[in-house]
Amino acid sequence: MAAPKRDKQVKRVEGGKPAGFLKPRTSPVSNKVLLILAVCVILLLIGWKFFFNGARSTAVDVDPVKFEELSKQPEAFVLDVRSGFEFGSDKIAGAKNISFTSKNFKQEAEKLDKDKTYLIYCATGSRSAGAVSVLKALGFTKIYNLKGGIDNWKDAGKPVVR
Repeated sequence: MAAPKRDKQVKRVEGGKPAGFLKPRTSPVSNKVLLILAVCVILLLIGWKFFFNGARSTAVDVDPVKFEELSKQPEAFVLDVRSGFEFGSDKIAGAKNISFTSKNFKQEAEKLDKDKTYLIYCATGSRSAGAVSVLKALGFTKIYNLKGGIDNWKDAGKPVVR
């Protein structure tokens, strides 16, 4: 005689659903959304650091006193990277102008003598830091960036010409 068939008892959990049919709780936010959010946060932090703190120069950042001292050296080349319009106002004596924002900045910079010492400045120090990066990539080695730009120069009481 065969044993009577027993009904399998299904363990029931809260809500009356069988335990085997439970699905893991999932958040309405998928992994893809979290990944995209993480990438956006990282890009935002990088952008914040670059745009609000200025590009970091690989050259030596110097104050107006050191910049003036270096400008007296015979191989020194003072380079103003502001726009032509800005260059028409107050500038450091002997400065030459190549606008960093012009489309041909790199081509003009390639024409410069890499053996000279370059003293770079702009209005506040941000564009000059970008110019320094370009010059470094082109193989220039003796580069000094005026910390705070010509605004800092004038605040320090250093002379300007028109």
